[in-house]
Amino acid sequence: MSIHSFQNVVSLEKSRNCMWEKYRHESKQTICIIGVLTLATKLCKADGHFSEIEEEAILKIIPHDPSQKRILVRIMEEANSDENPIDYDALRLKKLIGDEHKDFLEFIIAVLFQLAHEDHVYSEEEDRDIKKVAEIFGIEESFIQSIKRKTIIFLKKIKTKNEN
Repeated sequence: MSIHSFQNVVSLEKSRNCMWEKYRHESKQTICIIGVLTLATKLCKADGHFSEIEEEAILKIIPHDPSQKRILVRIMEEANSDENPIDYDALRLKKLIGDEHKDFLEFIIAVLFQLAHEDHVYSEEEDRDIKKVAEIFGIEESFIQSIKRKTIIFLKKIKTKNEN
């Protein structure tokens, strides 16, 4: 099934069925796209708000025609309603992709890190979720990445204390 045919499948109603079960018969490529959209959506809402800026940033990740935008937004809405935690989705995506595509898994982590900064609010919740996904994917952060991440959190805490 191509991304074009999603409009016949996606429902905006909340469902007890998880997205992975709902789309289990789709192609590996389609499920992979849904997995990335799901991780991105759940990460962006981790800090308590999911902005239009974040939605637009997610849509820039997945190449699509303008006519497909509505379909991708529906999938993000469905991911937003999904009750499973982000690590559940990361485990499912890792199982689907396997170890042979580590470069793609690293790309997903980089995208999540970029999305976490998109709204200029890098929260501890977003940091925690990125760490969870990276651990599940078997990706260890480098020394520089670790310092960068810790510096951002430190500066955020200082800013918060100064505002109070």
